[in-house]
Amino acid sequence: MIPFHQLKFGWASAEQEGASDPNLLLDGFLDLGGVAEEATRGHKFLFLGYKGSGKSAISEHIRLKAASDPQLFVTTTFLADFPYSDFSRLVRGDDPETKYPTAWSWLLLVKLFDSFNRDQEAASNSNSEFRTAIETLAKLGLLPSPTFKELVLTSSTRTFKVKLPVVFESEFRRDKHEQNLKFPFFVERLKTVASTFQSASRHLLIIDGLDDVLTSTKVQYDSLAGLVLEVSRLNTMFAKNGTPAKVLLLCRTDLYEKLPGANKNKIRQDSAVSLDWYHDPRQPGESNLVRLVNLKARVTDRSLQDVFKAHFLAKITFPKSNTKYDLTWYLLDFTRHTPRDFIQVLTHIQPFASRVPHPTLIRRPLTQDQVLSGMRSYSIDYFLPEIKDELVGYFSNDDVTSTIDLIGSMRNREFTFVELAKKATKQKRFGALDLSAIITALFECSAIGNIHSRRGKKGDTTYYTFKYRNRNSTLNLEDRLILHRGMWKALNLI
Repeated sequence: MIPFHQLKFGWASAEQEGASDPNLLLDGFLDLGGVAEEATRGHKFLFLGYKGSGKSAISEHIRLKAASDPQLFVTTTFLADFPYSDFSRLVRGDDPETKYPTAWSWLLLVKLFDSFNRDQEAASNSNSEFRTAIETLAKLGLLPSPTFKELVLTSSTRTFKVKLPVVFESEFRRDKHEQNLKFPFFVERLKTVASTFQSASRHLLIIDGLDDVLTSTKVQYDSLAGLVLEVSRLNTMFAKNGTPAKVLLLCRTDLYEKLPGANKNKIRQDSAVSLDWYHDPRQPGESNLVRLVNLKARVTDRSLQDVFKAHFLAKITFPKSNTKYDLTWYLLDFTRHTPRDFIQVLTHIQPFASRVPHPTLIRRPLTQDQVLSGMRSYSIDYFLPEIKDELVGYFSNDDVTSTIDLIGSMRNREFTFVELAKKATKQKRFGALDLSAIITALFECSAIGNIHSRRGKKGDTTYYTFKYRNRNSTLNLEDRLILHRGMWKALNLI
């Protein structure tokens, strides 16, 4: 048996994992509900999940599979450094519901034509309009396709010229008023040409990183709403025409819910896959997260059946109460039931697993002290920083830090909003905080939950409400608040 500290469970970043150990995203990939097949062949294109739920892992898995499949072309594009201000000037006009979808269509079509062009046999057999479009984009220096950022900056300049396909027999400069009217028409013609493409291969364009740089400005939310709408339209067009192409969007659930648009729920109902890993805590061994880490562990140790039975004690004992808990339940309870959280739990235990008094002890189950030391490291070095990262863009770093400091100063895992607000009035640096908004955001990312009691025949029953347990749950500021267990050690509450 390979020692626990030598097992590989993965990285916090799917991109880093795909580059460092691709087998973890091939043999160690748990295809939850057939999500990879749906992404590749199905009609659904919008993959929603909270941070760390495995959206980028799907993208990396498909990209790695395409490396050994000559009939699968995958292009992955990230919006991490996307220039939203320049993008807003790409198509002139005041109505975001018309100009943004057109602008996105231009960017997406350039990427798709690049993918089609790499499918050499199919491209060479395409009609004359398709070949003319390819030649035009190549003359403009857009094939091979630049990044979205470069494409936006190039397309939004005053001197940018577009040589239209032969059916238009013309050129235009974007700084002339009459040409501003032609650009949307040109994009529509490119759509039509793209829809005629036929191939035995499959072409996927995956858009990731929608939430990497979140500014909370209206232009960003309007732009992303336009992206969702245009991707829906393109995919519908491709499906109707039998075009072997599809655009996938990977988006945080909380971001998607903040986007404007009248058709947002319709698109979600018809075209979205929600990544939900939560499992009944009364059966922790049946959790898909346990299945996932066992799959990943077997990439390193193929003889391993269950990493928890092989390397951990069955129970963990709390010294103060002398209460015993199922070890797997305990580890899961430190997470928000996402792959990233659970993998980080195990990877933070691993350094302590290697610290043994004698080499012969390395194959024995980890001690309770080793597990607790790992959980302390996880709470301080991963969980609290991860929560802070989730609030980036919604609030300033200073406000986030001040709020966490204020919560820590309560010296209690449970408190009321009134108690928190009263505490804030006692120090000047907390006075400007929009506490209700920040606490709501902390509830949305499951750093804080609600406690409430219900009276029954056998007495009062206490209920805990966290967003990760029920995605439809809402915060009640009148109920007591409780910090997620993953926060306790980081705030010195244990």
